[in-house]
Amino acid sequence: MKPVRRVLIVSFFYPPNPAVGGRRVSKFARYLPEFGWTPTVLTAATEASPSPREEQDSTSVHATGYVSPWKLLKRSSGRSNITAPTAPPTAPRPPLRERMGRAGPLGRATYRALRHILPLSTVRLPDSTLGWVPFALAEGRRILRAGTFDAIVSSAGPPSSHIVAAGLQRTSGLPWIADFRDLWSENHWDTRVAPFKWLEGRFEQRVLRQARLITTVAPAWARRLAAVHDKPTEVIYNGFDPPDYPDVPEPETHFVLNYMGTLIWPGQDPEPAFKALAQLAGTDGSELDGVGFQLRFFGTLSAALQGLARNHGVERWVHQLPAVTYRESLARQMASTALLFVGWNDAAEDHITAKIFEYLGSGRPILAVGPSGSTLSQILRDCGAPDLTTDPEEIAARLGGWIQEFRATGTVASSRNEQPLTRYTRRAQTERLAQTLERALAEGP
Repeated sequence: MKPVRRVLIVSFFYPPNPAVGGRRVSKFARYLPEFGWTPTVLTAATEASPSPREEQDSTSVHATGYVSPWKLLKRSSGRSNITAPTAPPTAPRPPLRERMGRAGPLGRATYRALRHILPLSTVRLPDSTLGWVPFALAEGRRILRAGTFDAIVSSAGPPSSHIVAAGLQRTSGLPWIADFRDLWSENHWDTRVAPFKWLEGRFEQRVLRQARLITTVAPAWARRLAAVHDKPTEVIYNGFDPPDYPDVPEPETHFVLNYMGTLIWPGQDPEPAFKALAQLAGTDGSELDGVGFQLRFFGTLSAALQGLARNHGVERWVHQLPAVTYRESLARQMASTALLFVGWNDAAEDHITAKIFEYLGSGRPILAVGPSGSTLSQILRDCGAPDLTTDPEEIAARLGGWIQEFRATGTVASSRNEQPLTRYTRRAQTERLAQTLERALAEGP
């Protein structure tokens, strides 16, 4: 029988904080005990409304305060100038990038400049959560002194999680695995000009110097990180967790195509889907109106998106709605007629989000828009879903076929393959993390 080992997990985001980044870590914490590892989590306190924490019932969680650059003078939880992120508002304003972009080239240039000098990012420096580092280091050292641990795992962004773990590794000498949910200096959507990227890349290399292994969420990212850091790098996908899904809700009575979560414009381009809708609508829109068609974007409130729909004459079928909670998102996915996925424009980036696994887990048909040829294409095909495409004709054919099926039966059947899908559960991916931890121990100092 294997001995039970202990691991300290460092992550700024963790439930009940609603940020999607915390979900990966909470699932690691939930399933690691099944594979011989007892987790202790070091995270940041949050003002977010409490949410179900059944997956953390057996996990020791240490949540520290931190200094917020945005609310330095605000009192939170009895601590002066210590705060935590709050849940997003129900009707957020368009992103700052978009608002400043409306001012033309000068606005876009100003935005890029601000990104270099203000703490606006949670995926790279300046890191808006750096005020957590001294609190986390102090608490982490106290935790390590109070117990016996076998390894450290940090999960980022934000980079502060790795900065904290690097300090704790120097204190303890424990093997450290650095997990990248998002890339740091190599980030593909939060970009920097060359001098800043070079400086940040050097700092990232220095922080990660003592990491024994690196994990990340996509094969192309693993290759990139291995090249930057010259360390063994493993892929641990995000996955989905079957127990999270609610009982099957009542399906929508109209044909509802849902997109859940933020759309990063223009990195993700829904225009091929709008072109396909325009083809299906024809001159009078009867093909779409006959089934009460609606394309809903939950969590994306963008004038640019609505303008794009208007340019193609499909704005009356496109609706932008506020973000919903994780649980409600899963319920809406299961009740959807079908789900819209918009991949990253550059297939070489191999960006594989948690969203696609949640979609696959919901059992609903997926209309995947974006360039084909990436690892994501292979995952979709393996699981029985149609591949990504940017061809409006092909999108219109798929969607038109589903509309005909819906008109005849009141639903659209899923074609997912159950057996390959089990590889992408959170439990299966946590087993990969446990194996990586064992490998880190076996490799010695």
